[in-house]
Amino acid sequence: MSEVSLTEQMGAMALIDELRHSQTEIQKHLNLPLHRKAVAERIREFYKAKGIDVEDGLVEQGVRNYFATRLVYEAPKLRWWEQRVADTYLRRRFWQKWVLIWTPIVLYSLYAWTHVFIDLKEQGRYTQADLVSLQNEAHTRTQQVFLVQEQLGKLEPEVQAGQVAAATRLMYTAKNGLAKAREQASIKLPQFALPQEQRSFSDGVMVSNARDNLKASVTSLKDVQAQLDKIKNLLVAAQKLKRLTASREFLIASKAVPEVAAAAKEAQWALDDADTKGVTAAIAKVDRAVRLTDRQSLNPNYLASLEAARASVQQMGLSQGDAAQFQPLLNKVDQAIKALDVSGTTSGLKEIEQLLAFAKTPLKLDVVSRVGEKSMVERNYDPTGGKSWYLLTEATDAAGNVVPVPITSIETGEKRYARIFGVRVNQATYQEVKNDKLADGHVDNRRLGSKDANSLSFKFVKGRTTAKPAYILEW
Repeated sequence: MSEVSLTEQMGAMALIDELRHSQTEIQKHLNLPLHRKAVAERIREFYKAKGIDVEDGLVEQGVRNYFATRLVYEAPKLRWWEQRVADTYLRRRFWQKWVLIWTPIVLYSLYAWTHVFIDLKEQGRYTQADLVSLQNEAHTRTQQVFLVQEQLGKLEPEVQAGQVAAATRLMYTAKNGLAKAREQASIKLPQFALPQEQRSFSDGVMVSNARDNLKASVTSLKDVQAQLDKIKNLLVAAQKLKRLTASREFLIASKAVPEVAAAAKEAQWALDDADTKGVTAAIAKVDRAVRLTDRQSLNPNYLASLEAARASVQQMGLSQGDAAQFQPLLNKVDQAIKALDVSGTTSGLKEIEQLLAFAKTPLKLDVVSRVGEKSMVERNYDPTGGKSWYLLTEATDAAGNVVPVPITSIETGEKRYARIFGVRVNQATYQEVKNDKLADGHVDNRRLGSKDANSLSFKFVKGRTTAKPAYILEW
């Protein structure tokens, strides 16, 4: 048998004693009557040894009472405020709901009443200058009311003649709004600004109400003006629809295409309900009816006009460069016809017609020579220090009439028909013309070039212009 150390023995015995003690305590609680009896017997022996005579009933009662309360926890008695705190915490689910409800109400009430008190205090703060300013503002507002009244009076006969129900209702609303604005502009004020301590509460209220009414009158007048603008736009749209439905194009298109007639009916319904469903929506319906009619009105005559323009260009025998200038215009009209764009087609054909007329006409290019008008322009291009010189030129036909010429500005890229335009020349020509005009106020040698019939190109006098002349439209 191996040798056992004292440390191991003592450690094991300590655990055994602890387990034994725990077991003994457990047995006491598991066999409480027997343990109580043993305790009572030991107490009797103690008293007997001391010579004290104690009845068995008292011993039994004392032991029983001891064991009855030994394992019972008795909470300490709380003070009154501790009881209130504990009760509040235990009932928190109940009162938290009401706190969440009433806290915002109370805070908002405090905020509102604070402003009420502040407003009441501010009502009493005004000077004589404030009263004068309010009177002037009221006078201005009254004048504005009269101006709007004049507009309304001029517009009323148009509304009656137009016979648009929505416009009549809008007019009624505008009249009511104007009456409201007139009433708001009629303010009452104290005659004098008395010292602060002598002012009555009613005077302060009077000044405060005057300020509020004048502010409100601005809004009312804006609303009335908006109503009048709506009425004007509505009447214009109604007249537009009336002209459309009476036109020959609409009568033909509405019979051929039911969508056109339906669009016109929708536009009329929209006009009748414009006061409730919106004037903008009604105008959009009218515009749609016009567009549909225009599209259906696009007839083969436009195609014939386009083909005639192509033939005219070919018959002129233009140079390749000149003929190329017509091509973008011809393509533009062709695309507009395919897109059923009446306005685009019409304007495009007019551009072609104008350019054809210009090409057919022989022209002379002369320097402008009239008293009080410029004849030349010198351009200085800083910071490079470069310069260029231009003679202001006009084109005239055989009868001496000035003819607008299609010119593209080298400076801005703008292209338009101009009666006078600048042609770039060399410095020698510029100086020659300048000296010529300084001599007697006129330019004697005015001829700068010409344009042949059936051509778009200018021919300039040799030696007077740059190799490739440029043009300007502003000076």
